Order: sequence, then structure tokens, then C-alpha cells
Amino acid sequence: MSTTLREALQRVYDEHGKLTPELVVGVASNPEHELHGYFEWNDSLAAEKYRREQAHRLIQKVKVVYREADDQNPARSVRAFHAVRTEQGHEYQPAEKVARDPFLAELVKRDMERDWQALKRRYAEFEEFWRLIRGDVDESAA
Repeated sequence: MSTTLREALQRVYDEHGKLTPELVVGVASNPEHELHGYFEWNDSLAAEKYRREQAHRLIQKVKVVYREADDQNPARSVRAFHAVRTEQGHEYQPAEKVARDPFLAELVKRDMERDWQALKRRYAEFEEFWRLIRGDVDESAA
């Protein structure tokens, strides 16, 4: 009998009363477990992937302040590097370059739009989501 990923994760939750990444990895480490095949168990490959994820987080962490704080407003900043889709995948470009290059700016804008649409699809049925959006828009307009 073939089970779905959702069913397999639900079983982990049902057995342990919670669902965390650590717990899932722990149960999936058993080669007989149905989730085992979803993971990279070669430690060399897994370590390399993890270091790439760490690098990704480092790149995203760096901010550039474009407006200093004053008596009325907090400082405003953006990420120093923006992900730009290429034929080989994503690569990061400095924010200044993206701002000066209309083509790169359009690529980033399209990704923003894709992200917004994905967020909307994920939460559109929740009234709380729309309340948050309206509250942020009203706050920004003030």
C-alpha cells in the first residue's frame, strides 16, 4: 500500500504528539521507514548542501540602510543582495546594481509578484490574513 507524504507525516505526528524537523529526521533515519528515501544520507553530500544553505542565509542577512532614522521614522533598509533568476538558477546581485539595471529590476519585481501570489494562495481563505494586509497598508499610508 502506497501512502502519501501527508499520511506519513501525520503518522509521525500521531505517534509523537508533535511534528518537528528533528523528529522527522530521527524517524526517517531508519532505512525501513517510509520517509527514509526523502533524505540525503550520504554525510558528505548532506554537509555540502547544508553549507550552501548556510551561505544562502548569510547572503540574505546583509542589509543596506537607504534612509537613516530620524525623530519621526525608523531607519529603512533592504537586502544588500537580491536573488536574480538565470538560466543556471538563482544568483545574487548587489542591490545597487539591481536598482540601476531596468532588466534586473524587472526580474526581481516578477519574483516579488510570484512570492505575493504564493502567499495569497496560501492564506487567502483566512480573514486574519486580509486584516493583517489592510492593517499594514493603513499603517504605511499614515
